[in-house]
Amino acid sequence: MKILVVDNDASIGITIKAALSLNTAYEVTTSLSAKEGLEEMNNNHYDLILIDFMMPGTNGVDLCRIMAADEKLKNIPVILISALPIASEVFQKSNGDFNKISVVKGLIEKPFSVAELLNKVGAVLKLNK
Repeated sequence: MKILVVDNDASIGITIKAALSLNTAYEVTTSLSAKEGLEEMNNNHYDLILIDFMMPGTNGVDLCRIMAADEKLKNIPVILISALPIASEVFQKSNGDFNKISVVKGLIEKPFSVAELLNKVGAVLKLNK
């Protein structure tokens, strides 16, 4: 299973890659921006994309909207990663209508444990077989 992690914080990308690599079935690539992530998606096939919610420039929700409108990318499931508490008013106001974006299949809140990450990734991949 090929997984792409899009996060402007290189240390987060490295941490997620290391955690997911505990499952030898996962081949993980990282990108540091929405632009770089889109290039990766257009040049390679991915089974799942993990996207940071808050990135400079094109944020995670906007990247999901771009994916949902793209014929080639609209069926790739996405897990949004948020440093904001998911239940917080700030998160709810800033995400707009991400629940209506077809590619978003899950959310995970930083900080998360390796077990939480592996469980969420496994569940989303299982649902999208």
